[in-house]
Amino acid sequence: MKLSSIFVRMSKVFPSPVTMEGIRRMPRRELTESEKEKSYAQYFCKELAEVPAEDLEKVNSGPLDPATVTAIQTRNDLVKPGYLEDETGYSVLEDGSGFAATLVKMPGVTPEMLDWWFNWHPLEGLRYALWCPVAHTDISAKDPARHLDSSGIPLRVRNYGSTHYPVEGFNLASAQKVIIEFFSPQNFGLDMSLFREPGISRAYCANVTLDMLKKPFNVFFHAVREVDGGVEYRSRYWLGYTMKDGFPKRVKRSLPYKIIDLARNNCLHSLIEYNNLASFLPDIFDEMGGVIEVRKDCESSQSKMAQERPVLMPEAQDQKDQG
Repeated sequence: MKLSSIFVRMSKVFPSPVTMEGIRRMPRRELTESEKEKSYAQYFCKELAEVPAEDLEKVNSGPLDPATVTAIQTRNDLVKPGYLEDETGYSVLEDGSGFAATLVKMPGVTPEMLDWWFNWHPLEGLRYALWCPVAHTDISAKDPARHLDSSGIPLRVRNYGSTHYPVEGFNLASAQKVIIEFFSPQNFGLDMSLFREPGISRAYCANVTLDMLKKPFNVFFHAVREVDGGVEYRSRYWLGYTMKDGFPKRVKRSLPYKIIDLARNNCLHSLIEYNNLASFLPDIFDEMGGVIEVRKDCESSQSKMAQERPVLMPEAQDQKDQG
């Protein structure tokens, strides 16, 4: 398949307007026999959690005014108490870069559960697929051992400096490998004096690179703060930027996609995956005992999955469609 065809598939994912019914009809990859035997496979098979209608309406209403969005240079604003004008939506900024934002309420979720999730899920493809079954296909970690409790690294900081290699894409045909490099809040250039309640409990920050092109794709920043009965998860994505030495850098060569489409996709992906995660994270955290260790039903899972199930990339999907 030509790269141009892949780019079209990646940029034109969701219809306009987008509906919850349409999202739920998107295909999911098939589970392997060994995956089906795992207790947490139930979360892959369940109905996708509802995205609040008001959030879908915000997306369907069109892009935000660029003058109202949080620029990557003012990312510390997300750490401050209160709310910003751009809590949910997408846009294209004056410099041609893309922007997306979401705010997801997570009842029953604690910051500790999120720390656990970011270390537990990259150890196995099925775990990543639970998060967003209509988009997530597989994952691996650069250093799996660092994510285990046996690493001795405190859970809260364990994911700092780690690298994940997810394979993701809606409708399966657009799935491709990306590289996510996580930073500590300090290395992301955040003002650490602002890390106090009621401002923020956690910050998950990273560069995202498209493996196929070896090209920076976006920077994301998830700010978590505790509220009555759970947490709220506030996200910002800056497309066409990368972080280096704690400072944002504009990617010189533009991405081979229509940025407005990618920004809209990014917003919808975030709404879908984080609302879905919120729907089962307290349950799966309790079921797993909040631990991350090598288990018989999980050991060598990444290599075993690679043998059992080839990643369904665009070329394979085309052959399947033609068959």
